Amino acid sequence: MSNPETLSNLNSAPVEVLVVDDDSITIFLAKKTITLSHPDYQVNSFLDGRKAIEYLGIRSTELPLIILLDINMPEYSGWDFLEDYEKRGFGFKVFMFTSSIDPFDLAKSKSYPSVKGFISKPLNREKLEEIFKGL
Repeated sequence: MSNPETLSNLNSAPVEVLVVDDDSITIFLAKKTITLSHPDYQVNSFLDGRKAIEYLGIRSTELPLIILLDINMPEYSGWDFLEDYEKRGFGFKVFMFTSSIDPFDLAKSKSYPSVKGFISKPLNREKLEEIFKGL
């Protein structure tokens, strides 16, 4: 079990976290977990990956950005998002945020340079510690 103070001491500068998932309950829980651990972090979310890509194209903030990306979404999957993301050359850290236990998904996620990790749902303090460790 990690020390609760560990998360608050990881980085004093604010960070933006973008949660891209087609499930509003998952988004709600992720936002709650993040804001309880890091109240100074800005958390944005999208139910649609296309809208998230559009947002990244017009984003004006200079905050470091972490993306939590669901794999299985209708019409425009996490894989579709990653294809567009990589073509556009965004330089943010992406973490696959999924309930998938398929070894193929884990292996495929490693083929994308922007993907820095594979996080299983639901999000908790320990998983957050892993995500924010590299900031």
